[in-house]
Amino acid sequence: MVSFVFLGLAIVCALISRVLLLMAAIDISVWWALGVFLPFGPLFFRLNYPEQARNSYLFRVATLVCIFGFVVMRPGLNFSPGGSRRTTLFAPQATQTVGYAMEKPVPSKKTNSAAAAPTPTLDQRRAANARELERLRDVNEQLKLRKRDLLHSDTESNRVYAIDLASYNDALAKVTAERNALAIAK
Repeated sequence: MVSFVFLGLAIVCALISRVLLLMAAIDISVWWALGVFLPFGPLFFRLNYPEQARNSYLFRVATLVCIFGFVVMRPGLNFSPGGSRRTTLFAPQATQTVGYAMEKPVPSKKTNSAAAAPTPTLDQRRAANARELERLRDVNEQLKLRKRDLLHSDTESNRVYAIDLASYNDALAKVTAERNALAIAK
């Protein structure tokens, strides 16, 4: 946000500088006033009439300072040594391997909890499916907002967005398949 303030100030200072230069050129002649609008016209005017162009000097310097402030504070610039810490909307699933470990997972010594847990009824499954669909609608809205605000040059954010979108599409496919299976199981 601060970067856009610098950009706005740079534009305003540049316009004021050009208007002051134009007013000085009008005092010299109409041809110099027209020449200020040509490429390199302001440069030639400042070289030929440095005293008349002096009043626009402060605004030209302020323009350069504001452009420098915009470049330094631009969105996406990260000075931290560890890079940006972006989070995703979806947590990695337990079945995915995280890291580079070569060990085999140690089997659990607990009893099989799947056999001990009661199977949900058809109505409970439908309610859970409806809740998951509602959650995915919210995630879809968040993804649309993120896509709208993404810059093409911000490759890291685009990569994270693509991962989130793929996770969303996988989850939506699973929930839709479950909903279709529950519709058939009437």
